[in-house]
Amino acid sequence: MYGAYWCSHCFNQKQEFGKTAYKAIDYYECAEDGYASRRDACQARDIKGYPTWEIGGALYPGEKTLDELAALSGFVE
Repeated sequence: MYGAYWCSHCFNQKQEFGKTAYKAIDYYECAEDGYASRRDACQARDIKGYPTWEIGGALYPGEKTLDELAALSGFVE
C-alpha cells in the first residue's frame, strides 16, 4: 500500500485491517516528511493519490473494503 501519514483514507485502511494484520502489509510512506519515507519508490510508480494498492504489479487507487482487496488479490479463506 502506498500512502501518507496525513491521509485519512490511509488511516481508515489501517483500522480496517487491525494492528496485527496490518503488519503483514508492505507499506510505502510517500510523504517526504513522513517516518521512513520511501518517496522515491512512490514517484517511480507515479503514485497520484492515497491510498494506492499494488497487487500483482497492478495499481488500484482509493480506499478499498477488505472484500474488494481479497477479490483483487485472489485471497481465499
